[in-house]
Amino acid sequence: MSPAPAPLDIGLRREPFFDGYLLEKLSHVSHELVDPVATPYTFAFDRPWEGAFSIYATIVRDGDRHLLYYRGQNGLGARSAACVAESTDGIRWTRPELGLIADGDHTATNIIHVDPSAEEKTSHNFTPFLDRNPAAPADERFKAVGGEDKAGLFGFASADGIHWRKVQDGPIFVDGVFDSQNVAFWSETENCYVLYFRVWTEGLYKGRRTIARTTSSDFRQWSAAQVMTFRDDQAEELYTNVTMPCPGAPHLYLALPSRFVPKRRWMEPARARALGVIEDRENDVSDTVFMTSRGGTVYDRHFPSAYIKPGPDPQDWVGRNNMVSTGLVELDGGATWGLWRCHHYASTTCHLRLHTLRRDGFARLRAGRRRGRVLTKPFVAAGESLCLNFATSAAGLIRVEVLDESSQPIEGFSGRATAKLFGDSTHHVVPWPKQRRWSELSGRAIRLRFTLTDADLYALQQG
Repeated sequence: MSPAPAPLDIGLRREPFFDGYLLEKLSHVSHELVDPVATPYTFAFDRPWEGAFSIYATIVRDGDRHLLYYRGQNGLGARSAACVAESTDGIRWTRPELGLIADGDHTATNIIHVDPSAEEKTSHNFTPFLDRNPAAPADERFKAVGGEDKAGLFGFASADGIHWRKVQDGPIFVDGVFDSQNVAFWSETENCYVLYFRVWTEGLYKGRRTIARTTSSDFRQWSAAQVMTFRDDQAEELYTNVTMPCPGAPHLYLALPSRFVPKRRWMEPARARALGVIEDRENDVSDTVFMTSRGGTVYDRHFPSAYIKPGPDPQDWVGRNNMVSTGLVELDGGATWGLWRCHHYASTTCHLRLHTLRRDGFARLRAGRRRGRVLTKPFVAAGESLCLNFATSAAGLIRVEVLDESSQPIEGFSGRATAKLFGDSTHHVVPWPKQRRWSELSGRAIRLRFTLTDADLYALQQG
């Protein structure tokens, strides 16, 4: 008989219920994805150097400002231009008239980068990030990657996110295809740079599109490429990866890749032309899926269904639509998250729209009027308090019980001493009756048992 696994050591990390990491048993409780809510806020790609093929949005927050990076391109074969917009709230954007790179007669543009040469196509998918590495020099606070398969992937650095230079003469990585948005960031938990990029399963442009990763200590020298694996290895085309640290829980990476379905056509060419769709892009369709990773070469596709479906707008049933921004916007003091989604790609009305969700709200544990229960795996109690992200109806209730490792009640935290909650909060300290304190449990292996009635549970955190 094999020994029982050691209790999970989650420390003071926030643990959203995006996967099954903490969950052992659900009874009359659904574990489900939550649709983001569309808002009226849009960003139209309506400048002469932008247009129908503008895509690959990246959002970076730097102090009190948000920077929106994207590819501006008004037609296939037209020049790609890496552009930037600025915002104080992540909702309303303005284009700075930088005057760095002209577009024809237009000199006061927001273009920050174009291809250095015909071989180095780096503006096609120029994707920046704010470097969280504490050892990063001041003139490399921002870094970026960009490039395609022939010349490789190049690295860039900047002190301000506007003025960029290559970190070295040649590419920083060549073992990939790179012909979509490749993303890099500093991982606080893995203590290295991680880079997620496009590969094909059977060689250069053969097989299907999927995702690989590499790591680096200095952003210049990278490990050998490793193709990512999935909990359920579905033979699907993942066009992008959109992998990023989760806000407030950087040990957990979110991934919102675009799922591409080649040669699947929803509307006839005549209707597509009437709607302004160009270049036969109605012949493919795409949506967005949701995955997570806790580092290493594994994605957890806990929810195999689509996260964002194309919806009722026929112009979103065009391939490469529905891609979402790399980087979330934190709104309402962090209580709300925002992502920017591409609509009408390959049309003259191509634009981004802000969609919002509750903090930790990509997925939830939900019970209706029938009482449901959630039992966690054993984990080590820590900190001074237990906090929950939850919401109930006016008549709903969440009961929180603490059990020992073998699921026996712990006196003072179970039975009549069970904590009872109702309301709506993204970070609520659980009050224990009879002046008991969470710190009394510190160092013990425990389980939590939640009893839910007409309630949703999103995350927990010891603190």
